[in-house]
Amino acid sequence: MTSLIPTPLKEVHVELGAEMGEFAGWEVASIYSNSIEESLAVRNDLGLFDVSHMGRIIVEGKNSQNFLDLIITKNVKKLERGKIIIPTAILNEKAGFVDDVSLFRLEKERFLIVCNAINRIKVINWLQSKSDEFGMEVLIDDITLETAMIAIQGRKIQRLSNLNYNINRESFISNISISGIPIKLISRSGWTGEDGFEIITDIDNGKRLWRKLLDDKIKPCGIIARDILRLEAGFLLYGNEISENINPIMARYWIFSLKKDNYIGKEVLEKILDEGVDEQRVGLIMKEKGAIPRHGNEIYSIKSKIGYITSGGYSPSLDRGIAMGYINSKHALLGSTVYVKIRDKLYEAKLTEPPFYKK
Repeated sequence: MTSLIPTPLKEVHVELGAEMGEFAGWEVASIYSNSIEESLAVRNDLGLFDVSHMGRIIVEGKNSQNFLDLIITKNVKKLERGKIIIPTAILNEKAGFVDDVSLFRLEKERFLIVCNAINRIKVINWLQSKSDEFGMEVLIDDITLETAMIAIQGRKIQRLSNLNYNINRESFISNISISGIPIKLISRSGWTGEDGFEIITDIDNGKRLWRKLLDDKIKPCGIIARDILRLEAGFLLYGNEISENINPIMARYWIFSLKKDNYIGKEVLEKILDEGVDEQRVGLIMKEKGAIPRHGNEIYSIKSKIGYITSGGYSPSLDRGIAMGYINSKHALLGSTVYVKIRDKLYEAKLTEPPFYKK
């Protein structure tokens, strides 16, 4: 059995009584108090998340811009220093997702890729193999295990006077301090559907920062609350809504540009757009409050099975079950009623367009 990678902030979580669990090969804080309370804290005030499990990969060198422009589905050459492309993607030759990522331009020829934890090694190997294939020398440096990453998310982000930085959405600044604690990077970004910041720093300063931020009455939250929030916001999860075998057209995930000259998967994407897809991603809101859909539940029309749930659960913001899933394209009529099979019983659901929760 492969041992889990402990989050670099594990010491702090255990000290504060968090329940630890497993996610994508990492030992992470699952719950601090109650995942519903934690989710609502973000919607109504502020929440603090340890997202150190996310991959952090530096790509640099004189060919780094041109190389990444062939790898990334949006226009890297137009990305300014201090800006982020979020989200974007790395596709395989069949236009399936290697991963969906964020790309930061640190310097003219120095970039940071933040990727999903489950795909970190795969992304590194993909970058290395493609740099060899293209004959473009770049330096690829995995800094994940030597850094910590913290997210502050919530409706009342403006109340934090020590974070009163002039950072626009999808932008960042580097090498500053928060309450006297040095950090490497702070960005205006997040994965909850609320405003917020994501911070990258070294591990010791990450522990100091976590403790310091708790003094500002920010509620510590676990990864279960983060998953509830991302589902409410309609954000896709690798291994659920996207994979190597799912393309952006099926996923209705518009993280690519057709105006770029070329990148891996572009020609296939154009062909898929021409021909259409047999199934596509939809959102579902359950009509009966007690009906909570889960990953793998089947979706029916009146009599026929037409799809399956990829992510589902209880939404504290809506006080009912919500889900995303894939159904046959001919049944993807927003506003129509379908049925989700939960424990051998069919429950009504309305097809809708995520996000389920809007600020």
